[in-house]
Amino acid sequence: MNRVAQSYPARALAAGLEGSVAVSLTVSSGGRVSACRVTQSSGETVLDEAACTAFARYARFRPALDPQGQPTRGLYSTSVRYSLS
Repeated sequence: MNRVAQSYPARALAAGLEGSVAVSLTVSSGGRVSACRVTQSSGETVLDEAACTAFARYARFRPALDPQGQPTRGLYSTSVRYSLS
């Protein structure tokens, strides 16, 4: 998840914006993020959007398994802190 926090949006850097974004991710049976929902906003749209974009681009997961042991869709909740210091 380091790469997500490091993908600081240029507009936010230029404006000196910081914040924490909590998200709920839907993980496909292939281990990729297929949907992202902000569950607690940073208060800055640019940071909220950047978090979902970065998770979709960089995050990879071991998929959840159904009762038969086959990969299936799952949910994962996390947060990212965008900080200039």
